[in-house]
Amino acid sequence: MRKILVLNLGSTSYKFKLYQYDGELEQLAKGEVESLTGKTASRYRISALKREAAGESAECRDHFTAFSFCQKVLTDSGVLRDLTDVDAICYKAVHGGRISGTRVVDNELLAVMKEMVPFAPTHNPIYIQLMEAIRSRYPSLLQLAHFETAFHQTIPEERTVYGVNYEWYEKYGIRKYGFHGSSHEYIAGRMKQLDPTVRKLISIHLGGSCSLCAIDDGRSVASSMGATPQSGLFQNNRVGDFDCFCLPTLAEKLGSYEEAFRQLGSNGGLLGVSGLSNDMREVLTAAQQGDHRADLAVRSFVDGIVGYIGMFTAYLQGLDGIVFTGGIGRKSGIIREMVCERLKCFGVILDEEANRCTSQQDILISAPDSRVKVYAVETNEELVLARETVEYLNGKRK
Repeated sequence: MRKILVLNLGSTSYKFKLYQYDGELEQLAKGEVESLTGKTASRYRISALKREAAGESAECRDHFTAFSFCQKVLTDSGVLRDLTDVDAICYKAVHGGRISGTRVVDNELLAVMKEMVPFAPTHNPIYIQLMEAIRSRYPSLLQLAHFETAFHQTIPEERTVYGVNYEWYEKYGIRKYGFHGSSHEYIAGRMKQLDPTVRKLISIHLGGSCSLCAIDDGRSVASSMGATPQSGLFQNNRVGDFDCFCLPTLAEKLGSYEEAFRQLGSNGGLLGVSGLSNDMREVLTAAQQGDHRADLAVRSFVDGIVGYIGMFTAYLQGLDGIVFTGGIGRKSGIIREMVCERLKCFGVILDEEANRCTSQQDILISAPDSRVKVYAVETNEELVLARETVEYLNGKRK
């Protein structure tokens, strides 16, 4: 009987799921630690063996102390005896450049992830730090990285190039990679279970970061994200697509290129346009109360989604289904309604009552006479990683 620990790291958060495998995967525990700033006590919530522990007293200054804290809770609860019970750790890693798929965390992988830090400055450093800390403390523990770019390896080459010197593509890795691969891969598999007739599908992951993926018979053929997770739709506080020729002006006005990039990466998106918040719920409330900038942020956000759906429908040469997932996509009936209202030309018709329902994880929200089926589905990125780890442990991944 194998145990697999799946880790998902944010800039100031640590999330995990622990699985047991004995012919099939069973989730034993899950948890998260927030506010890993080192300045205040961290909030945590851990569920194990149908029991929950929660509080605001975890002294976790970084991801390794959060890892150690969660492991202690799991051993104290009896889920694990100690770390020797864990057969492998698998990370929801973001950017490995030329390395993709599921790979062992070794010197080569760490070196490549360090090379790609400029492409994923928020994500790669925290993963590298935790990988190295665990290697140092537990050298015999198998660590795997499953990259967010993996699902997008099937995108046609003509959709991966920018209009730049081709040597940049070859030498520097300047190309479109696509991200949120684990989420879109889960949606592709889940839709085969829910409705096998939906073969030409657009998966819309809307949350803290946002992306769309065109899926043709289970394979990714287009992604709204490009070389970095900052691109595509504008997000909670990231800029999304942006004309790079504005940078010299911004650098001059703001004092440096570093400040320009900082603001594009942390003061853009919903926060930048609305001037109020990076939380869609707060922005929607302000928009409904007549705040012009909040309303503009929402309308622009929806407009970007609709634009990519139009493009991706052309790439797919038709459209059988749309799936909304992620925190916003799954929970915001208002955003789903606004998007689908703009898609009536494709024969999209929502079932208004079903669209208001948030109690079911996976639900059909289109009307019976809709030419395109629309679903709201709870994604499960960690399950994708756990499956990949089982494949590796069983010798089916190299």
